[in-house]
Amino acid sequence: MAQEAVITDTVLMGVLVVLGMVIVYLIIREIRIMKTANRTTELELEKDKLKLLQQHEASKTFSFTRLSSEQTAAIRQVEDENAELETTLYAKEKLLETRLTRLENIVKSRKLDNLLSNVQEQEKKVK
Repeated sequence: MAQEAVITDTVLMGVLVVLGMVIVYLIIREIRIMKTANRTTELELEKDKLKLLQQHEASKTFSFTRLSSEQTAAIRQVEDENAELETTLYAKEKLLETRLTRLENIVKSRKLDNLLSNVQEQEKKVK
């Protein structure tokens, strides 16, 4: 007697479910790989940008080892004078701002006093 291979509906459904799960797994895996690859590319690009910025900053700095002590002393003296001038200028600007504010307030006060006196005169005329 020859045995017949019988595939039942449940076996067929089981195979289709397993095959569907494998396909879904492969799709999810490819999506994760794509996202990881994109992020890796972004990180490499950021690293390249950082290297370029570091190279640019390194080229901007001037080595003070080539300057003599007299030259560095002169530079420091000028920097100190600049700092003193900046402080003096800031103090003068602040004083000017506060005086202008005070003047504006005095003018506003006098205007309001004049308006009040005018209103009182008008009220007296009306009564």
